[in-house]
Amino acid sequence: MAKTSNLREFQEAILLKLKEATAQGATTSTSRLGVMVGSKRVLIDLNDVSEVLPMPPLQSVPLTQPWFLGVANVRGNLYNITDLAQLMGLPPTAKSANSRIVLLNSQVTTQAALVVGSLIGLRGVDSMQVKQTDKDGEALFSKQALEDVDKNEWLELDVGALVQDMHFIQPTI
Repeated sequence: MAKTSNLREFQEAILLKLKEATAQGATTSTSRLGVMVGSKRVLIDLNDVSEVLPMPPLQSVPLTQPWFLGVANVRGNLYNITDLAQLMGLPPTAKSANSRIVLLNSQVTTQAALVVGSLIGLRGVDSMQVKQTDKDGEALFSKQALEDVDKNEWLELDVGALVQDMHFIQPTI
């Protein structure tokens, strides 16, 4: 039980820091939300995130792409739920206690959320180095690849490009 309690406390601390950073409204913040998407570490700009929640019950929608998981009721609002891993060409996100949905900021798009495998925490991009990559597939919806001091590779998600992509906007088959 202690392990679950510590995990819960860790996640609550991340969410609190996320809310504090968002409340400050720094448009040029160097902090990013670190998440796992499949086997990839992904950074999401805090200005693009409104909230991070545990996986809610989903209602599937027929005749949609496999990465479009359906819709979920979040406090009376219906959100389109997308498995970011599948959308990026990776294996589907396994459903677990660590899975989360990242609600995208309403100024970026309306009622859209991304499923991620787990939260890693806040990361500062100012301490990371830009990394050159030859792999075109990994660059899908990625601004750039970065490397932290521990030599971990991070992809910085380009939420603007994602929400303008026709496949993301219209996930029908």
